[in-house]
This record gives sequence, C-alpha cells and structure tokens, in this order.
Amino acid sequence: MALTPLDIQNKSFSTKMRGYNQDEVDDFLDMIVRDYEDSIAKNRELEKALKHSEEKLEYFNELKEALNQSIVVAQDTADKVKSSASKESEVIVTSAQNRADELISNAMQKANLLTTTAEDKAKEILTDATSKARQLAAETNDLKKKTRVFHQQLLLLLETQIDQARSGDWEEVLKPMSSYVGDGHEVLREVLANELDNDAEVAVDSDEPIITPEPHEEDMGLTIDIPELIKSDED
Repeated sequence: MALTPLDIQNKSFSTKMRGYNQDEVDDFLDMIVRDYEDSIAKNRELEKALKHSEEKLEYFNELKEALNQSIVVAQDTADKVKSSASKESEVIVTSAQNRADELISNAMQKANLLTTTAEDKAKEILTDATSKARQLAAETNDLKKKTRVFHQQLLLLLETQIDQARSGDWEEVLKPMSSYVGDGHEVLREVLANELDNDAEVAVDSDEPIITPEPHEEDMGLTIDIPELIKSDED
C-alpha cells in the first residue's frame, strides 16, 4: 500500500530518553508532508498529461493507420482503375480495328460488286449493240440488194421505153396530117398543113402546166436520177 501524506502526518513515535526533539521532528514531518503532497499533486498532473499524450498518440496512431489504409485503398483503387482503363482501351482499340476491318471489307465487297455489275452491264450493252449493228448491217445489205434489183428493173424498164420511143411506130404516128391526103386533094392538104402547124405553135407556146402522173406508194420518197442510174449501170 502506498504511503500517503496523511500517514506521515499521523505517524507517532515512541519517546526515549535523550531522543530527538519532538517539535523539530513534527515540523520536519509537516514539511515532508507538504513536499510529499506537492510531489503527489505534480505526479497526478504528470499522469494526466501522460494520459492525455497517450490518448493523442493513440489518436494519431489510429489516424496514421487510417491514412495508411486510405493510401493502400487509394493505391489499390488506382491500380484497379488503371488496369480497367487499360483493358477498356484495349477493347476499344480492338473494337475500332475490327470495325475498320469490317468497313474496309464491306467497301471492297461493294466495289467488287459494282465493278462486276458495271462489267456485266457493259458486256450486255456491247452484246446488244453488236446484235443491233449486225441486224442493221443485214437490213442495210438487204436494202442494197433490193435497191440493186430495183435499179436493174428500172434500167430495163427505161431501156424498153427508150427502145419503144425509138421504134418506127412513132414516125408513122408523128407524120403530118397532110401526108394522109391523096395527091388529088392539094387544097385540102394545104389547109390541113396550115391548121396543124398553127395548133402545134399554140401547144408549144401554152403556159398551162404539164400534168405528170401521180407516183405509186412504193415509189414515194424515192428520187431517181435517170442519167446517173444509166451511167452507174454502164460503169
């Protein structure tokens, strides 16, 4: 059990002969009690201060632990965020690369399809144009053959008409009317000759238009230069 100031103050000593002076001993004990009380009070203050310091130290230790834990958590979170960002970046890059490859592939397929379609269309147009050109050439050759036949028939017809025009029958038809009158009718011959000559002059000087026959439907739109046809046939 710890000694208290009250124990010191209440301490009693037995007396003997030639012992210490009791008053001096009491005064000294009183002084010891006061000093001891002061020491106890200071000790209590120191204990309070020590306890307060220990509480602060515990608080700071707890704060340090919390900060360390926060740092660890923050570092762990940062590592996780960094790892997640890296993975997400890789996913985005991979997705973008795949999308770009897909777009390029689709573009190439469309380009190939357009090229194939254009080539097929060009072949179709060329085939159709070739067919039409051949058909036109055949029709042109057929038309040339028909034109050549018509030309030959026309030349034959014209030659026949010219031969007929050059025959002696026309000389008989165109003989003067007076030649049909006998030698015994000189007066009648002279009158007929004068009248027919006057009629011929009137016919030549007449301003009336010469009526030509209407062309046939198959000859419509076809202009024929007879001298050229004859010249071409002769060549």
